[in-house]
Amino acid sequence: MTNKVSRIIYAALIAAALAVVIGGKFPSVGKHFLKKEAVPQGDLSRLSGLDRFSQPVKVVTPTPTAPLENAAVVTMGDSFFNSSLESDLFANEVARKGGMAVHNVALRKDFEPCSYPLAYLASIGYRGDRRRILVLETVERNTFERTIRYCAAARTSAAPTDTLANRVLDNGDVEYFFKNNLVVHPLLKWLKNARFRWFGKVDQAIGAYSENPSMLFFHSDLDFAAIKKDDAVVDAAADQVAWLAALLRERYNMELLYVVMPDKYSLYRRYVRDATPYDLFVPRLVDRLHRRGVHALDMYSAYLNRETPGHPFFFAGDTHYTAAGKAVLVDECLREIAAINGERSR
Repeated sequence: MTNKVSRIIYAALIAAALAVVIGGKFPSVGKHFLKKEAVPQGDLSRLSGLDRFSQPVKVVTPTPTAPLENAAVVTMGDSFFNSSLESDLFANEVARKGGMAVHNVALRKDFEPCSYPLAYLASIGYRGDRRRILVLETVERNTFERTIRYCAAARTSAAPTDTLANRVLDNGDVEYFFKNNLVVHPLLKWLKNARFRWFGKVDQAIGAYSENPSMLFFHSDLDFAAIKKDDAVVDAAADQVAWLAALLRERYNMELLYVVMPDKYSLYRRYVRDATPYDLFVPRLVDRLHRRGVHALDMYSAYLNRETPGHPFFFAGDTHYTAAGKAVLVDECLREIAAINGERSR
């Protein structure tokens, strides 16, 4: 009898495990068993699972950007440039306000063009038929990793075998399905809220939080903030970007405009109890880029200078900028584009 019960339990566990794997690896199947949000939430709100920090976020359906062959400006970035929370894609906002054609290079699941801009341009056979401006963006916490990749001997594209391996071996989709399916999600959400109420503890994906105002901060923001960034390290990163700018100009007839989006924690850490002072990494890097003749935007200082009460530049429960935050970047970008075009005409 005991052996029979054990076999039944083992079979049930194996069946449950298989169901989770299938649900994660085959989205067309798994989507029918995922918890659906009544109102879209920010990524940090979703990760935390805490009602206290729940914040509905409006998602706008993005419009297509201009074809590359028609564009005077090309944007290439991470999720900031591919975000349509509250407003259209950054590229389209620049195009509308600046009255110019702008093409955005979208992220791919198996390849990040913004981490390998030279490899991407080579992979599409880009010829530099006309002078263009490349607005290349990275979020602050990924700056070191990406500046190294700019200069690495990168592959021109992700090989099919690599793509298949990523899909099979990457367990992020399985983990997501396990945590967000109709059975587990309600239980996890209750546990997370109970743990926060009783002990003040949050999910490990959340590095810090503030209660007045209500804000969540991504753990990777705090990890990057804890790294010591002496002048030699910042100089090395600036050298890598300057090398990239020179090669883009020489090989592809492109002028680089480099954008480091400050981490949300860098801008709003003053609301977090016992937070250490900001090391001013973004302004320090941009200053060094200017000294090397690279066009770059200091968005940390731009946000500080244009801050107004009641109009936050980042969502309370998301890692990305609000429509107000995107609008400031659009203005700064158009100002620098005008300066670059003015240099050409001289």
